[in-house]
Amino acid sequence: MKTSSFVTLVCSLALNGFNTFNQPALAEQLPKSLYAVERSIVDPSPDATTTLIAIQVGEKFGYVDAKGRMAIAARFDDVYEFFDGLAAVQIDDKWGYIDESGRIVVAMQFDDAVSFDSGLAAVQVDDKWGFINQRGVMVITPSFDEAETFSQGLAKVRVGEKWIFIDKQGKMRIEPMFDEVASFDNGTAWIRIGKRVGYINKVGKFVQ
Repeated sequence: MKTSSFVTLVCSLALNGFNTFNQPALAEQLPKSLYAVERSIVDPSPDATTTLIAIQVGEKFGYVDAKGRMAIAARFDDVYEFFDGLAAVQIDDKWGYIDESGRIVVAMQFDDAVSFDSGLAAVQVDDKWGFINQRGVMVITPSFDEAETFSQGLAKVRVGEKWIFIDKQGKMRIEPMFDEVASFDNGTAWIRIGKRVGYINKVGKFVQ
């Protein structure tokens, strides 16, 4: 399950805060039978915005609007919030993507998936990860052992026990292979190589 925990009538506006909502007021408007998803999302895009909120009804997930009205029926086994106008959703053991009308725009075909950012999303096929565009076309061949969402034009991916950064063409952009990394934010990324830790810029030079 992608969901980390559930909190009664707490809005999942964890996508960078989304401070255009009055969170307590919105929570009070949600029907008493609904539970909003409190989700831990790693390195959310600062550009992510949505007026739809993921909720759980029984054992299924759907979305309500800013007034607590059901916008997309709770028919999914798991969901992410919306990024770039699409959300990753699970039906049975496969993942695909829906638009904000609830229409499936990328078929349920992946073993795992994460949110879009800048037009690309990481998906798992068998035991490898690659990237698709918003039409569902595989644009970076599944060849990574783990992959996460693009941030500031680069995505962190794992090859064996090491992490690297790739661009949107799937090319390695920073030569060292790291033991641990965080996604880029404000032009830098935290990394660890052995006992050395610090921040690098997009050309791989330590800046702190």
